[in-house]
Amino acid sequence: MKRKLFISAILICLFTYGIAQDMWKYYSPSDFAARRARVFEKIGSSVAILLGAELPEPFIKFRQDNNFYYLTGVELPDAVLILDGRNKTSTLMVPDRIPGDIKDEAKIRPGADAASLYKMDSVISRSHLTDKLTALAATNPTFYLQNGYEEEAEMTRDRSQAVWSLRKQDPWDGRMPRQAMFMNSIKSKFPGVEIKNLTPIMDDLRWVKDAKEIAVLRACGKIGCQGFDEAMKITRPGVYEYQLVAACDFVYQYYGTTPAYFAIAASGERGLSWHYNANNHPLKDGDVILIDYAPELNYMTTDITRTWPVNGKFSDTQLKFYNTIKEMREKVIAAIKPGVTMKDLQAVGKDVFTKHGMEKYWIGYVGHFVGMAVHDVGSYDKPFVEGVVFNVEPLIEDKDLKIHLRLEDTIVVTATGSENVTNSSPVEPEAIYKLIAEKGIWEK
Repeated sequence: MKRKLFISAILICLFTYGIAQDMWKYYSPSDFAARRARVFEKIGSSVAILLGAELPEPFIKFRQDNNFYYLTGVELPDAVLILDGRNKTSTLMVPDRIPGDIKDEAKIRPGADAASLYKMDSVISRSHLTDKLTALAATNPTFYLQNGYEEEAEMTRDRSQAVWSLRKQDPWDGRMPRQAMFMNSIKSKFPGVEIKNLTPIMDDLRWVKDAKEIAVLRACGKIGCQGFDEAMKITRPGVYEYQLVAACDFVYQYYGTTPAYFAIAASGERGLSWHYNANNHPLKDGDVILIDYAPELNYMTTDITRTWPVNGKFSDTQLKFYNTIKEMREKVIAAIKPGVTMKDLQAVGKDVFTKHGMEKYWIGYVGHFVGMAVHDVGSYDKPFVEGVVFNVEPLIEDKDLKIHLRLEDTIVVTATGSENVTNSSPVEPEAIYKLIAEKGIWEK
C-alpha cells in the first residue's frame, strides 16, 4: 500500500512538473507569486481585484490580459484574481465551464492541487464571486481596481484607448471598456467601498523588467532578426510585400512565436502611411521597402524595423536619408544608460539630424517602451533605470519625394549602459546588400 501511495505521489509530481514546464518555459509559479507580493506591499491592507480576459468569439485564439498574466501565469478565460492585503492571501477564481479549445495545460479546476501548482492560497469557482465581493466589501471598504484598458493579442494600451474612445463618442454605440463596467458595478452594488486605481501600481511594476523577462526578450529578438534576414534574401523587384512577410512568418512560427502586432511591409510611397498593413503591392525597382514586424514570446514582445533597397543598392538620395537615421540609431543607443531622460535622447537625435543637414525633417520622436505590449507601459518623464526596455525608432520622410525610411531596435537598459537585443539583423548598407544577393528560402 505504501509503495502504491509513493508511486502515485511521484506521478502527481511529474504530472505537475510537466504542466509547469509546458506553461512557463522561462518563468515559474514562484515568479508570479513574487510579483503578487510586490502588489501587497503597495496596497497595504486593501483589496485588489483583477479580471482576466474574457472568452473570445468562436475561432479566435485566446490570449490572456497582460496584467492578469503578469500576476498569475494563468491562461484561462474569465478568471478573477483577488488579493486580500489584510492577510496577504491570493484567491484565484476560475469558471466552472472551460471551453474545449483551451490548451490542456491551461485548464484549471478548483481545489488544493491547482492552488499548489499556481502558488495561490486558494482556487475556487468563479460562481462564488458575488458572495466573495460582498464579504470583502463588508469588512474592507477599500478596493483597488484597474482603470486602464485591456491588453490582449496584438493590442496595446494606447491603441485600445483610441478604439474605446471612438466607441464612446459614437451615438449609435456608446459601449464602455470591460474594466470600467466592472468598476461601475462595484460602485453600484457596494456604495460604501472606496475605489482606488490599481493601474499605476501595475505600470510601475511592469516598467522595470527582471532577468527572466530580459532572457525572453533576448530569445525573441534573435528570432525576429532571423525573420528579417530571410525577408531580405527574397527581396527582388516584382516580389509582393506579403511574400516578405511570409518569410518572417515562416521563421516566427517555426520557433513557436506569435505576431506581436500586425505586419507593416511598406514599399515606396506606402511608407508614408506609418501603419500601412495591406501588404499587397509588388516591389518596384528603385524603391525602398521597410518592414516593421516582430514576434511575441511568452507574453514578451520585441519591436523591429529595417529598411532596405528593393534592387539591392540604395540610390544616393536614399543613402543620404538612410545614413542619417542609422547614425541617430547608433548615437541614441550609445547614450542610453540609467539616469538618462527622454529629453536627453531627443537632443542626441536632433544633433544627428542637424549634422547631416536634415534638421527640417526632425520631428522630435525617439521611440517608446517595449515589454508585454509593443507600446508598453511606463512614464516618459522619469529617468531610465536598469531593467527598462526602450525601443529606439529613428525615422525620416519626405512627402514630396514620397520616401519614408525607418529603423527600430529593442534596447535593454543595463547597469552601465544598454544592450540591443535585436542587433543581429544588419543595418550597415554593405551587409544588407550582401544578404539581398543571397538566395532566399524559396529559391534554394
